[in-house]
Amino acid sequence: MVCASDISLNGTPSSLYVDPKRLDTLHRPYQDFRRRTDAAGAWRNLPLAVAHQFRRYYFFNPPKWRVWARTLGSSQRMEPSFASIGAVRSGTSFLSSYILQHPHVVLPLSKEISFTETMRELMAYFPTLAARGEAERRNGGAITGYCTPVMPNPLWIFLARSMFPNMRIICVLRDPVERTFSHWRWDQKRFMSRRAKDPHWKGFPDFETLVKTEIATIRGGGMEPHAFSGARAGYLRHSIYAPFMRLLFEHFGRESVFIVDAAEFFQDPQSTAKRIYAFLGLPIVEPLLIEERNPGPSGELDDGVRENLAAFFRPYNEELYSLLDEDFGWGAGK
Repeated sequence: MVCASDISLNGTPSSLYVDPKRLDTLHRPYQDFRRRTDAAGAWRNLPLAVAHQFRRYYFFNPPKWRVWARTLGSSQRMEPSFASIGAVRSGTSFLSSYILQHPHVVLPLSKEISFTETMRELMAYFPTLAARGEAERRNGGAITGYCTPVMPNPLWIFLARSMFPNMRIICVLRDPVERTFSHWRWDQKRFMSRRAKDPHWKGFPDFETLVKTEIATIRGGGMEPHAFSGARAGYLRHSIYAPFMRLLFEHFGRESVFIVDAAEFFQDPQSTAKRIYAFLGLPIVEPLLIEERNPGPSGELDDGVRENLAAFFRPYNEELYSLLDEDFGWGAGK
């Protein structure tokens, strides 16, 4: 938030502050999602569904008619300067709340944007050039971008590079064991809870069985069971980072990629956010401390399963450490 007294003679703000109202805008879609998910019955959900049609900002899947309507409007839109990516349950949503709160970042229609859209539909998610001009006058600068969990799908890299070759990439990496189990718990809550009493799904394997099955199929060159959410890949496959990162460096350049250690970010999100602001060429502001917007359900991982997972991921982690020249210490002491 910039006050009139903060504007210098040349029109550039001499100091910037995060507007708390921006956090309300960023947080409302998560509240909306939880309320709509928890609402029982069509009539109770109807007011929430109607309100959902007219949100200023979404965290994923905005109403199709909103995107279509924006394709009919101005075709002069801002190109994204950055994309913040990672695998599902790596902290991408939490990180987005820190990146998008910066006053120079003009919000897209949705935090997550499907890269399978047409170019016209894709660009409809981003602000108009008029919105950029207004933001520049108000805050002294304006960029836009989006934050989406696309790993480990390599297709995103090819399409993003062809469309926005100068885009900067923020990539958050989480301990593969913790991410895999969190991903499983998330899917159990969001998807399997609806199918639990359906006899068709009574044979769905538990986490330990699924882990053993996926390890065996990956090692044998077969097709692993797909997770419900994220890329069309298995729970373990989502946590094998090195192939994706190598391709990302080849197409965007190592200097255009900022690596976020999820554990370090969770411990001190404000410091991580300020380093990202510097990476994006933004003036440094003090980000407002927030609670995690999209936490997963709680659960305890069996020690034996944890050890099995840690052993499986160890060579893949070492490959990543060598690529990044950084050891995250995943699995140490487990």
